[in-house]
Amino acid sequence: MKPYSVDEQKWRAFPANVQLKNIAAEFSRAAHAGAGMSKEQKEQEKGAYERAIALIDATIADPQWEKDGAILYRLRDVAASLYVRGGDSAVSRFIGAELLREK
Repeated sequence: MKPYSVDEQKWRAFPANVQLKNIAAEFSRAAHAGAGMSKEQKEQEKGAYERAIALIDATIADPQWEKDGAILYRLRDVAASLYVRGGDSAVSRFIGAELLREK
């Protein structure tokens, strides 16, 4: 499977709340896939975390996040930790819900 790549020009055209919703969707996908035990589900979970990390990286590079970038670095650390350790459905669901919460 080829690695996920973000079209950064298109990504930067999205408002911040849409970017967060897309990242939240990947955490949700990881949570649902991680609830299963099959090899295929574990691969789907890893893929969702990979996409979340790629989207977070593209968001960090987006100038509209210049003032709020620290939260994105912390979010990336959490996503990378979940990826390496095999994920945690409850944590992924919580992060996804928090990203979707209106501020």
